[in-house]
Amino acid sequence: SVGRTYFESGWEETPSYSLQSLAPGNVLEGPALLLDDISTVVVEPNCTATVTATGHLEILVRPRKGARGETRTGPEAQRGAEAAPAEGAPSPSGDADPVQLSLYSHRFMGIAEQMGRTLQRTSVSTNIKERLDFSCALFDASGGLVANAPHIPVHLGAMQDAVQLQQRRWEGDIH
Repeated sequence: SVGRTYFESGWEETPSYSLQSLAPGNVLEGPALLLDDISTVVVEPNCTATVTATGHLEILVRPRKGARGETRTGPEAQRGAEAAPAEGAPSPSGDADPVQLSLYSHRFMGIAEQMGRTLQRTSVSTNIKERLDFSCALFDASGGLVANAPHIPVHLGAMQDAVQLQQRRWEGDIH
């Protein structure tokens, strides 16, 4: 089906697809909504989603053109700002804006907590579903802990080391 969805650029006609109906090799140009029983994937304009041979989605984000025709990538392209640093962005000296730090901290914590709620809701294990005997966390590219959900914190002491060990074991071949 096709509906109207609001993106940064305004309202766009957006087709919806069932994730179960997609086959390996299918390529979908954004905008598109990919629906499942417990999740929705939004493929934004300027993005392309490809179903891999293993059934995963690979989303390619193409650079946007700025107001003066220059190509923009990264956070500036995502929020629609010009290439100059945004007000409140970290200064060249490395000092970060405390408001932005707080906002991102809460965002990352919310993601980790939602991971835990989803794990609890979809689990069949009594240990996970009722005793909440699990931990969820977000890590940076080097395997450092960014945020963790407040489930069973005893796991968290070893999680960073475990993630970094897996990174060394697989030598960057982690997808």
